[in-house]
Amino acid sequence: MEKQFDRIPEHLKPKDVGTDALFKSGFMEKLTRTHISVPVTMHLIIVVYISYLALQQFSLLTFIPFFAAGVLFWTFSEYWVHRYVYHADTKNKVWLRIQHMGHGIHHQYPKDPTRLAMPPVPALILISIFFSIFYGIFWLIGNPDLSIIFFPGFLLGYVGYISFHYLQHVLKPPKFGPVNRLWKFHALHHYKYPETKAFGVTTKLWDIVFGTLPNEKV
Repeated sequence: MEKQFDRIPEHLKPKDVGTDALFKSGFMEKLTRTHISVPVTMHLIIVVYISYLALQQFSLLTFIPFFAAGVLFWTFSEYWVHRYVYHADTKNKVWLRIQHMGHGIHHQYPKDPTRLAMPPVPALILISIFFSIFYGIFWLIGNPDLSIIFFPGFLLGYVGYISFHYLQHVLKPPKFGPVNRLWKFHALHHYKYPETKAFGVTTKLWDIVFGTLPNEKV
């Protein structure tokens, strides 16, 4: 695949080697990096524990559809945040800083394995916020306890995302067709269309729905 770097804005141009610091403080800098096994293990423990609590209250017939809905909603969130938060067109300095810290530095150094997943501290803050939002929504519709089914599904979707995304950046594309194409579409996002196409990582569904699927046959 030809790397058409001339089309890519300077702050998103990928470098095949190296890394960069987000903070001058060594302590703060450590909080921005993690080995993939740490967030995967942490989130899986949370998924299993909350799912166990949910199954004490609800039957499998209730659990399965709400859990699956949580996974599906993650895929939509993955697309929406990637496109409309991390790649939103803005000149606001604060927003640009958020974009750079959350995602831009990954575009600059896509092969830095320590920044392929959100570290535990900010991750715990964010999942607490998401759980509170889901709890509030289900409270409004009359059954807040359903949030303990929906939330672990959503979180499992996130675990799948960070695991899959990590593998896309450290391994060669597998031969299995559907997975191979996801690998290559993500490469197109990094090396050709960082601002306009291929925002989905674990699925092409929302790129198809919203018309941002690359035209290349891969």
